[in-house]
Amino acid sequence: MVKAQIPVSPIGFVSVIFAAVGIHQLLSKQFPHGRPVDLAPSNRHSGPPMDPTNVSLRLSNGKLTKIYERVEEEGSPGLMVGPETLIFDNNGTMYTLTEQSKLVSITDIRQKRDDDASIMTAKVTEVADLGIGRSIG
Repeated sequence: MVKAQIPVSPIGFVSVIFAAVGIHQLLSKQFPHGRPVDLAPSNRHSGPPMDPTNVSLRLSNGKLTKIYERVEEEGSPGLMVGPETLIFDNNGTMYTLTEQSKLVSITDIRQKRDDDASIMTAKVTEVADLGIGRSIG
């Protein structure tokens, strides 16, 4: 009995290996903690549903209130770059997580101009550096 062999060129073999390594590297950077999994309904968040009628962050004219960092020294980089998640402690102090994995507090909120109540400025101070890279969440 004669077995048929499939001719494989060295360039084709190297191309397949190169592609496999590239895909592996891409997936390992995309999912550094492993592949995503679907959670069972019993393990999912069971909080109340989102209330679309809640407009407490809007002014009476329908605009959102925007808070900008008040930078004391001209030209210095700000701490509040890409705020992602707002957190309030029991005393009412506002904190946010930034793109640079920093936890910053937002205090001393003031209206920027008298004619526009939708723009506020605040003093921002770093509370903790949470590590390298972007925070998850």
